[in-house]
Amino acid sequence: MKKNRLIQVAVAVLIVGGAYGLFRYMVRTKPVAEINEEKRNLIHVKADTVALRDYDVSYSCFAKVYAGATVKLSSEVSARIVPGDLPLREGTRFKRGDLLVRLYDDDARAALMASRSRYMSLLSQQLADLAVDFPEEEAKWTAFFNSISVDRDLPDLPPVNSEKEKVYLAVRNVISDYYGVKQAEINLRKYAIQAPFDGVFLSVAKEVGAIASPGSEIATIIQTDRLELEAGIEPPYREYLYRGCPVAVECGEKQYRGTVDRVAPFVDEAMQRVKIYIRVEAPEESLISGQLYRIRVATTHLQGVMRLPREALFADHTIYLWADGCLHARKAEVVYVDEDYAYLRGLTPGEIVVAESLVNPYDGMEVRLLASH
Repeated sequence: MKKNRLIQVAVAVLIVGGAYGLFRYMVRTKPVAEINEEKRNLIHVKADTVALRDYDVSYSCFAKVYAGATVKLSSEVSARIVPGDLPLREGTRFKRGDLLVRLYDDDARAALMASRSRYMSLLSQQLADLAVDFPEEEAKWTAFFNSISVDRDLPDLPPVNSEKEKVYLAVRNVISDYYGVKQAEINLRKYAIQAPFDGVFLSVAKEVGAIASPGSEIATIIQTDRLELEAGIEPPYREYLYRGCPVAVECGEKQYRGTVDRVAPFVDEAMQRVKIYIRVEAPEESLISGQLYRIRVATTHLQGVMRLPREALFADHTIYLWADGCLHARKAEVVYVDEDYAYLRGLTPGEIVVAESLVNPYDGMEVRLLASH
C-alpha cells in the first residue's frame, strides 16, 4: 500500500516537471517579432510644393448694422398732440414727406389769417399814395396786393427800385409788417413734423392727447432706406483700407455689395481695434438694424507669393521645409495673413513645405510625407 503511494507521487512529480520543462523550452524557442524602431517613431506630415501665384486677399470680420440716421423728434411750440396721418406707435413705418406728428394749430392758424388780413388793410391804405408818389411802381404794388389771400402764404415782396421808395415803405411799416406775417407762417409749420427720410418709429415718448412742450422729446425715428455697418479691424490691416474700398456683406445665402465710407484715424481704447463704417446697397428690410453680419473687405492684390494654411506658420514666422526625409526650419517673409492662410515670399518654387501644425517640431527631425503629396 505504501509502495503504491510512493509510485503515484513519483509519477505526478515527473509529469509536472516534464510539463514545466516543455513550457520553458517553448518560451525560449518561440520566434520574437522584430520591432521596427524607424517605423514606430517616424510621423507622416502633409506638405505642399512651393508654387508662386497671385492672389486677391480680403479681411473678414463681423459688422453690426446701424440705421443711416437716428433722429429724436421734439416740439418747438407748446401744443396738444392730435391724430395725424400715421399711428404714433413704435414700429410704424413711414415714407419721406409723411406727416409724423401733428399738433393742435387752430388758434395759431386763426392768428396768422388775422395777421394777413391786417397786412392787406395796411397795404390797401398805401396804394393811393403810391400811385401819386411813384406812378411807375403802381402796377407792381397793385398786382402784389391782388395776389394776397388770407388762406395762402404771402407772395414775394416786389423789388424796391429806389432809395426814396424804400424810405416810403419803411416809414409806413409795409416791409416790417410783411416779415412779421412771414414769421407767423414759419411758426405755423412748426405744428406739423414731416418725415425727413424713409424709416420707422424706434420709440414713442408722448402719445396722442399729450401736451408737447418746447424741447420735449416726442419720439425717436431711424432711417431704413440707408443703412451703415460698423466693424472693428486689427490695427495692422488699417493700411490696406481706404474710402470706397469694396465690401461683401453675407446674409445667409445672399451677398450684398457695399463700400467703406469712413476709416477712423484712431484705435478704440475698449476694443483695441480701428473702426470702419460701411455703406451697403441692399433692399429695404434685407438687413436688420442691430444685427451682426459677416463682411469681407477687399484689401490688396499680392503677386508672386506662396499660400500656406495659418497653422503651418509657427512662432517667429518659422516654417518647415522637407528634404531628404528631414525637416529644415526657415524664417519666412510673411506678406499678409488672413482668416485662413498666410502668404509668404522668399521661397523657391519646387521646394516642399510642411502644410500643417506639428507638435514640438525641430530642425533635422525625421518625418515621412503623406501619400497624397
